[in-house]
Amino acid sequence: MIVEKNLKERITALGSDIQIVQSQIQELDKKRLETVAQLNALHGAKQQCESFLKELHDDDQTATAVAG
Repeated sequence: MIVEKNLKERITALGSDIQIVQSQIQELDKKRLETVAQLNALHGAKQQCESFLKELHDDDQTATAVAG
């Protein structure tokens, strides 16, 4: 048998569960943004290293051309 008191208790419990899940979603969104920022920083660092490597290679070729 359905009792009003039980329904109200269930509604309260579900409201609490909804708040918990919404909070978890907010935390995951924040963590995702932080992780994307970290990934972007890593890509930037990799590109900088590749640029330095190219610069070193270009300097070596210039030095070889001048010496030759």
